[in-house]
Formats: sequence, structure tokens, C-alpha cells
Amino acid sequence: MMKLSIQRKIVVGFGLTSSLIVIVSLSGYYSAFRLREANHKELHAKKVLTKLEEVLAEITDAETGQRGYLLTGKPRYLEPYKKAIDKVEDDIKQLQALTADNPYHQKKLDVVVPLIDEKFTELQQTINVRNKQGLDAALEIVNTNQGKLIMDQIREVFSKMKAEEERLFQARAQRTQGTVHTTIWIFSIGLAFDLGILVFVYSHIYREINQRLQAQDQLRDSESRLTQFLEAIPVGVFVVDQNGTPYYANQTAKKLFGQGIIPKTSANLYPEVYPVYSPKAEKVYPHNLEPIIQALNGKSSVHDGIEIHQPDKIVPIEVLGTPIFDDKGNVTYAIVVLNDITERKRAEAERLKFTCHLNQLNQAFSRFVPGQFLQLLNKQSIVDVKLGDQVEKDMSILFSDIRDFTALSEGMTPEENFKFINSYLSRMESIIIKNQGFVDKYIGDAIMALFSGSADDAVKAGIAMLNQLVEYNQHRANCNYRAIKIGMGINTGTLMLGTVGGYNRMDTTVISDAVNLAARLEGLTKNYGVSLLISHHTFKQLQNPSDYAIRMIDHVKVKGKSELVTVYEVFDADLPEVREGKLANQDRFALALSLYSQQAYAEALQLFEACLRQNQGDQVAQIYQQRCHLNSNTNAV
Repeated sequence: MMKLSIQRKIVVGFGLTSSLIVIVSLSGYYSAFRLREANHKELHAKKVLTKLEEVLAEITDAETGQRGYLLTGKPRYLEPYKKAIDKVEDDIKQLQALTADNPYHQKKLDVVVPLIDEKFTELQQTINVRNKQGLDAALEIVNTNQGKLIMDQIREVFSKMKAEEERLFQARAQRTQGTVHTTIWIFSIGLAFDLGILVFVYSHIYREINQRLQAQDQLRDSESRLTQFLEAIPVGVFVVDQNGTPYYANQTAKKLFGQGIIPKTSANLYPEVYPVYSPKAEKVYPHNLEPIIQALNGKSSVHDGIEIHQPDKIVPIEVLGTPIFDDKGNVTYAIVVLNDITERKRAEAERLKFTCHLNQLNQAFSRFVPGQFLQLLNKQSIVDVKLGDQVEKDMSILFSDIRDFTALSEGMTPEENFKFINSYLSRMESIIIKNQGFVDKYIGDAIMALFSGSADDAVKAGIAMLNQLVEYNQHRANCNYRAIKIGMGINTGTLMLGTVGGYNRMDTTVISDAVNLAARLEGLTKNYGVSLLISHHTFKQLQNPSDYAIRMIDHVKVKGKSELVTVYEVFDADLPEVREGKLANQDRFALALSLYSQQAYAEALQLFEACLRQNQGDQVAQIYQQRCHLNSNTNAV
């Protein structure tokens, strides 16, 4: 009865201690979380203050550069102005993101952003006046003090924002200090209670240990029973004392080693008496790495790269070595458990062979069904694909085709045709993959590729394919082959991607109006004499269209569709002189196109002819020149 009472006290004591530890730990965790949150907010406040200073400095640098240019007329003074224009918009966006959770700052930013735009407009106006009318005219604008008033307003708003952020920073710092004091008190009180309870518990544990020492005699009686258990288990058990002298080996261990306990065997004789070997070698396993030696050194270890060489076979074994310590931490025994893993090794070899074969099959199938296609269907392997599997995705579709391929192929043998087409397709495929796309199918010389990421991936792939074509044509010229041209169309939209066919033969495909439109755009490249066309759906999905050499060229009704499609030309890969000419005519061409759409054919004709005078290689401008003549004649009639 007394023993049961002591156990209850121990359980209650440890329960109270554990409860207090949990409470203190939770309080500490909560305090630490609040400290981390406060530190994060303090760092956030510093970032906001820094970003405010950066934006104000950029505006000041722009104003300083503008003043230097006005006074000297030297373009180098405009460098700070240009850098500020390039950088201030991104910094304002970062500032808006940093202060998204602060309504006060957001209101102030709503006020200051138009002021900044107005300030840069004023700076650009004075620069333009300086360029066209001279210093005096520019100074008249400066002397109106309009720019100074705007700058003062900007500084006033930024000053209020900095004051607000500094106020928040101070408030958070005070809350952090309060949290630290609270945490210290909680830990101090909890530690005092825990120490008191632990003293009580350990005093009763000590008394309990003295009582249990009397039970050790009963444990000795169970040793024989334990030996029976060890003899019955199907793994080998080998025990040595602290000196390395063999103490016990069960029947399985004796069978594995081919012998039992050899008296007076020291640890340094194990390689001769109980030899084990490195796998697939006649070399004895390193003595210092043997599990029994490591266990004698106080280290537990597991090894499955060991073999026992019996007269008629080699047995692979897994060995677990474990030291047994006394109350003072000294090793008293070392135990190794030996498990025959012959069947496991055989199963592993068969599994490895099967896995290798399966990988080879998957690699072979991936050349017919792209891995990206399987990922979009959420399938691990081609084996998992079933007829009718489908998924709806927003993707960009790229169609490309070789111009006049029929005429080109007629002059080649079938073998030459296949060599040519594979040489071309292999170059284009690598570019598509590099830009996060994959080839859905080859249709003779045509390519249909899909891009599940951004529309920019598809456009960049198209530009890179055209650039690669330049290198490929140089290679063909070196081999006395004629150059080839390709056309590409890109559209972005929702499509159905899945498997079609029958039980014995099926294929992957994509179905959508978006796919049909991409194919139609590829066909339109022939009509306009250009290499790459994209739809307005793709144009709207571009992260930053200004990164590309791009222009709108028409509103067309595509065959089979009722609504109009806005078509854009991407001409980054044009010949340098043609590309530069199109860029130089960008505004003139857009105005001419607008006049043409308003049926002002005479005015549009003048602008298109001006475009052609500067860039004779602009085939789209040539087409519109002919259209203007035709429409003008029609109206005259």
C-alpha cells in the first residue's frame, strides 16, 4: 500500500511539473512569437523609412540633373534624371507593397504619386523647352516656381509618412520591451515552482530505488528464461564483455560463424576467429569499423555491407552493434545482432533491375508522350494514363511551319528529307524546352508547342527559334543548301488537354478554339510577310509588352470565327536594319493604321509611304500602301 502511495505521489509530482513546463513553454513560445512579430514590424518600418528616403532622393537627383542640363546643355547631366525615371516607378510600387496594410500611408501615396508624375512631367517639359527654345525659355518655366511648389508638397507628404512610421516604430519598441519583462517573470516563477516540485519528486524516487534494489535477486532468476528467448529468435545474437572476450552466442549466431564461443579470445583476434568480409571482395572487413569493436568503444552502429564466407556459400548479413553501460557510464557488455539478408538482397537486386527497366521504358515513352503532358494530367507514369483522361488549362499555343516545304522537299531524296527535317526539329525542340514549353506534336515540318506558364515563355521561345533559324541557315549555306523561312503564330486561352482514340490505340491531343486561332495566326504570317504573329489574348497576358519589339498590324476576322481578332507582329528577330526601321517608325505606323481604320486613305497613304522611305524592308507597310491605293481608287470610282 505504501509503495502504491509513493508511485501516486511521483505521478502527481511529474504531472504538475510537466503541466507547469507546458504552460511556461507555451507562454514563452507566445512571447517569442510576439517578439519575432515585433522585430519583423520594426524591420518593416525601417524598410519603409529607407524606401521613402530612396524615392525622395531619386526625385531630388532627377531635379538636380535637370537643373544641371538646363544650365550647361550637356547631356551627361541628364544621367541622374534618366536613372530616376527608370527606377522611381519600381520603388513606388515597392513602397505601395510595403505599406499595403497601412491605410494612412496608402492615402498619402494616393496623394503623392500624382504629384511625382506631375513633377517628372514638369522636369521633362523644361528639358524639351531647353532643347527646342533655349535656356531662357526653360528658365521662364523654372521661375514660375511651379516645380518648387510640387517638390515642397512631395516633401511634406513624405515627411508626414516618415513621422507616422517613426511613431509606429516607437510604439512597437515599447510593446517589445513590455513583452520581454513579462517573459522573464513567467520563466522565473515557473522555474521556482518546477524546482520545488522536482525536489519533492526526486526524494520519493530515491526511496523507491532503494526498495527496488531488493528485487534484483528476482531478476537473476529470469536470466535462464531470457536465454531461452534468445535461442528461439531467428537472428544471431553475439555478446562480449568489456574486455572483448566472447560471453554468449545463440544457435543462429553459431550457425552463421560455423562455431560457438572460443574461450580467451581477445578483440584483436576477431579477424582470425570470427572473420567477416567486405561485400563482393575477399578482403577482411576493417577491424576498427566492425560493429562489435564500435560497440566496445561506446558507439551504436548498423551495417548491412558485411559478408560471412561459409565453405559452400557467401551469406550477406545486416549487423546491429549496441553497447551496454553500467550506472557510471562504462561499457560492461557489447551486443551484436546478425540478420541473414540473403533474400532481401536478392529482392533488392530484382527490384533494382525492374526499376531500371521501368525507367528505360518511361524514358522511351517520354519521347512519344512528353513528361510535361503527363504532369498536366496529374499522372506519374505513362502506365497511369487512361483513355478519356482530360484537364482544362489556360495555356499558350505556338504553331510554326516551314515556308514552301513541299517545293523544298521535292528536290531531296526520302533519306535527305528525313535528315533535314530532324536536323531542323531537334534544334527547335531544345529551345521550346529551354523556355518552359514542350512539343505537343510534329505535323510533318510543322510544330505545335504548349506553354503552361506565362505567355512570355511562348513569345520568348518564338523569338529564340527565329534567332536559331539564322544560325541554322548559316550552317545550311556552308553546306551549299538553300536557306529556309518559317512562320509562327501564338495564341493564349483555355483549352482541353487529354487523350483520345480507342482501346488499342490512343493519342494525346488538345482541343479548343484557342488552338485553332493559333494555327490561323501561323497561316496569316504568309499574308503579311512576317515571321511571328500573336493575338491580342497573348498580348494582354505579357508581363511587360515594352520588353519586346512589337506592334499592332491589323484587326482581322479569322476563317471560321465571327469576332474580330487584333493581330500583333513581334519583330525582335528581324534583320537589324529592318528591326531598327520598324522601331523608328513605331508611332508613325500606329497613326497611319489608325487613319486607315477611319478610312482616311490619303492621309494614311502618306504616312505608310514615309515609313517605307525610312524602311524599305517593312512588308506590312507595303501591303497597307497597296490597300490605300486600291481603296482610294475604289472611292474615286
